[in-house]
Amino acid sequence: MNTHPGTTLLAGLDIGSTHCKALLTDLAGNVVARAQRGTPRDRDGHTHPAGEIVDAALDALRSCVRRAGRAPAAVGLTGMAEAGALLAPDGGTLTPVLAWSDPGPAPHADRLRTAYGALALHARTGVLPSAKVPLAKWCALVAENPDLPSRARAWAGAADLVAHTLTGRLGTDATFAQRTLAWSPHTGSWDPGLLAESGLTEDHMPPVRPPGHPVGRVTTGAAAATGLTAGTPVVVAGHDHLVGAWAAGVRAAGQVADSMGTAEAVLTVTAEVPDTTAAARQGMSYGRHVDGTHWIVLAGMRSSGALVEWFCDRFMGMAATRGAERYDAFARLVETAPQAPTGLLLAPYPEGRACPEPAPDARCDILGMSPRHGLADLARALLEGAAHHVRWMTDTQAALTARPPASVTLLGGSTRQHTWTAVKAAVSPWPVRLCHEPEAPALGAAAWSGAALGHDPAALRATATELVPDPDAARAYRTEHRHRFLPHVTRSTEPSTEPSTGPDLPETAPCPSATDAGPHHRGDRS
Repeated sequence: MNTHPGTTLLAGLDIGSTHCKALLTDLAGNVVARAQRGTPRDRDGHTHPAGEIVDAALDALRSCVRRAGRAPAAVGLTGMAEAGALLAPDGGTLTPVLAWSDPGPAPHADRLRTAYGALALHARTGVLPSAKVPLAKWCALVAENPDLPSRARAWAGAADLVAHTLTGRLGTDATFAQRTLAWSPHTGSWDPGLLAESGLTEDHMPPVRPPGHPVGRVTTGAAAATGLTAGTPVVVAGHDHLVGAWAAGVRAAGQVADSMGTAEAVLTVTAEVPDTTAAARQGMSYGRHVDGTHWIVLAGMRSSGALVEWFCDRFMGMAATRGAERYDAFARLVETAPQAPTGLLLAPYPEGRACPEPAPDARCDILGMSPRHGLADLARALLEGAAHHVRWMTDTQAALTARPPASVTLLGGSTRQHTWTAVKAAVSPWPVRLCHEPEAPALGAAAWSGAALGHDPAALRATATELVPDPDAARAYRTEHRHRFLPHVTRSTEPSTEPSTGPDLPETAPCPSATDAGPHHRGDRS
């Protein structure tokens, strides 16, 4: 698609664990080109080949430039938060890109928790010790290669690597830094004491740029390879969940984003630091939003879209089928079930529950099966269970921030499952909005790249509409949430001693539902 020569274009690039996605948009948010490439992954499943992941990202960007017929005026980058590699002094990589999902560093996370205490680490950095945090990864690397700190130039996250290739310069954003367990969102600086646990220093860390400030500018060589213009500013916009939330309009205190993908993330924006002890006990992290002004509370559900994948593999015989065909077949199956509560109660925890009330031994169980239930009912029950859990996460964040949700905005690839979004709207006693931009993180990255040119990143926003549920379905789902789902999941597991929260966390009572504790929303009286 060709655009008017006078129209300013901005590029957004999202380096995800499954796909690298690029788009070009004008200043009004009209996307003029899109492309995506699969994210390369090594056979072990726990690393990505660094050169190939950069090539995939830049090939998607190059495709967009070709389709648009001209180059963007700025480039913004976002992506997965905890993945990255160590750079050599010559700019090459000493390691592959370490995937956030690698469980290998867990013993080092345990050691950090024992040495400092999970509560203390969480209060200091905003995150709990776990295998996925880069500090645990660095400890694991240095334990195997003690001379690595002397040979390494710097750590670079996945988005930072792409920026480095484009500009020859290294830099990152605070929302990436605050996921490392070695950065203080309170002081806005690296923590030398925690870095020393891995043998690395502040000199090994990438400079953290203020929101919207470029890492550098596209070099002549990178311009020739990508179709970009030499001198174009490149901005590392930050953590994909937060950047996508920004693009979807989740920017003010009390607004909530539900980012739906293979895993699911719920974040609530707040004007001040939440109760850090209570957040830690609930297995949730906190930190700065992408604007550097607001704070967020962040919760994760590892098995969200992954439940759909599992169902397609195990129950629909689609293990050999990939891509949209799987999801379309699942959607068609779900739509054959009655469009009302199934009566089944499914706890969506095949690999334990990270939050609220962390329970690593929780599993995916189902209650209420009867002869009238079939495969379509079971598929719908997966979506119902996940929707109930997300409401619980949202209620918990509302209690932590001491205010009920003003709205919850759904975004991400799984929003294409319309039955799922309808169930979420019915379960939730607050306004639920659906973001129509399928690549909200890439759009948000483009918006923040515009700041390097003097454009207001708040001016670019994806369109969203409110989902209005059937009143009878809403009444039934909200009654089920309160009287069946919550009682079951809060009594069916023992208090957690799981490493990601730490054995020093005392037993706590269930976090009260903000919608139970305060005024009900939109006429909810269930």
